[in-house]
Amino acid sequence: MTTSQLLKGPGTRSLLYRILESPEQVSALQHLPPPTLARLIHHVGLEDAGELVALATTQQLARIFDEDLWRSTRPGREERFDAERFGLWLEVLLEMGADRAAARLAEMDEDFVTFALSGQLLVLDLDMLTMDRLRSAEGQEDEALVDKALESSLSHELDRFLLISRKPESWDAVLSVLVALDESHHELLTRLLERCCHHASEYIEDNGGLYAVLTTAEQLETDVAQAREERREREGFVAPADAAAFLGLARSGRVGEDPITRGYARAQQEASRVSPSGMEGAPHGRPVSTQPLLHLLQEAEVLTTQSPTALLGAGGDAGTHASATTLREALDWLQGEAPEALSRCTQELGYLSNVLVSGCGHSGRALRALEAAQVAIATCNLGMEVHPEIGSDRSRAGGLIAREGLVPCFGRGWRVLHEDVVMWSARAFDAALTRRVPAGRGDASRARTELARDIAAGRPWASRRRWVHLAPFLSKAAFAAMRELVDECPAFNGTFLATRQQVEEARRRVEELLAS
Repeated sequence: MTTSQLLKGPGTRSLLYRILESPEQVSALQHLPPPTLARLIHHVGLEDAGELVALATTQQLARIFDEDLWRSTRPGREERFDAERFGLWLEVLLEMGADRAAARLAEMDEDFVTFALSGQLLVLDLDMLTMDRLRSAEGQEDEALVDKALESSLSHELDRFLLISRKPESWDAVLSVLVALDESHHELLTRLLERCCHHASEYIEDNGGLYAVLTTAEQLETDVAQAREERREREGFVAPADAAAFLGLARSGRVGEDPITRGYARAQQEASRVSPSGMEGAPHGRPVSTQPLLHLLQEAEVLTTQSPTALLGAGGDAGTHASATTLREALDWLQGEAPEALSRCTQELGYLSNVLVSGCGHSGRALRALEAAQVAIATCNLGMEVHPEIGSDRSRAGGLIAREGLVPCFGRGWRVLHEDVVMWSARAFDAALTRRVPAGRGDASRARTELARDIAAGRPWASRRRWVHLAPFLSKAAFAAMRELVDECPAFNGTFLATRQQVEEARRRVEELLAS
């Protein structure tokens, strides 16, 4: 039993058993939307999900790769391919046998496989390598360095190519898959290695020669990332850079007809004309119901994220969604009077949630999906409350969003949060520190200077990691409030702000705390 299995306990093992021992559940697994299957794999842990991966269709795996193999250092930053994670996926795929793992790769997009393999190894043409070294003007000392670097690298000769590992920890898995590809898909492997060799030649030339490349670990860039973004856009995702740009526009209230929202709407229209992404390769035959499996995953708390509209429908006496009464009443009105507008608003709430997950930070990290849904609800509700056409007359809210949709409402709410909560609190924070932090107090003075600079740039949360030096100059309650309110996505007492009353209460509390 693996360490991760011990940590996950009997619940996860029981869940796997209930899925794998039922032919109906196995069949349903192959019809799950890729994001749902990805959540199940993450819940189990990739290292322990070999049997699930073996059952997944190639199309499901390709879409899961789009999500799982790309990482962003923080919200709004460009996502980069994680070559080490791909190496782990290869090891898991190999659990079903090298031949089957190779067959899966052979069914995937050739550009992606070339790109992924280029992150794992350098491919050199042996004949060209020999000729280049004979013609090389490099001195004997440089030649000796290259020989030493080659000798210390993991490598393998395959036909006319020399394969040199760039990720030693996954070398055995990569080599096993390549050997299996050579046996069952020789022509494909030759094309892949030729393309990798071409990219490696350019990469070596641009990065100081073979010795420099052998002793560094930079990633090869291709247009695979753009193709992935286009696929994910059709599936409802928003690229981090686009999400950050949208939120920047929203702080000035200029969203609704912005190019990012228009591009998203076009992508959704295109997606509606094709089959659900990732389901094209599901086994044919009699219709398969996934509902029993989905219910099992909900019982096991694999699927816990609720959509914004589900949160609103849940009602309740507490939480962000309970405060969003204006939005809830407006959507209820649409249900009876304008069902098409209700459908559009539902899609827009999903879009706004995806924007927030991809481009917005909260407490120094990315928003979780459930949190993003709550923020989308709260901000739209706030934007409706401050609209001059609505005022205190909620009966007008349904007609407003029937005409405008929810994106402009979000923009108005986001601007209020930025100007009247985040920036206002940041200026009050800075004023209090100006009175309390003596000049020349080292880290504290530098942290206060950085805060003033960030306020001037309109991003007062940017240096929040250095605020630890400012904590001694405020009460614990005041410092905790500043960390909540002076944030890209502010909150107050653990709740996202959904009403004008909550905004006013937060400001009054700041004044009280900073005055003491």
